[in-house]
Amino acid sequence: MKPKSVEDLLQDQLAACLAATQDCLDRSRQTSTDDPYGHIRRHDVAYVARLMKASARLTEALAKLRGESRQTIHVTRGVAGMGVAGADKGRG
Repeated sequence: MKPKSVEDLLQDQLAACLAATQDCLDRSRQTSTDDPYGHIRRHDVAYVARLMKASARLTEALAKLRGESRQTIHVTRGVAGMGVAGADKGRG
């Protein structure tokens, strides 16, 4: 069996990271009677944000390995159900 290249290993890690992100998002969308205040859901969403950062770093590493240009990825989180303009309303 041929050993995997660095690019193949990074691709495998990225695929695992994206699969974990999807699983976590699917679980966070399910309603649960065990979590009336949404603490578990907030933890899941925070974990998804960390997974997205990790996948961005893996994507950047792949791009550097291939000699491609640098990417800049900005992730922002707003209030669910509100637009960006309404996200600051009610905070004081």
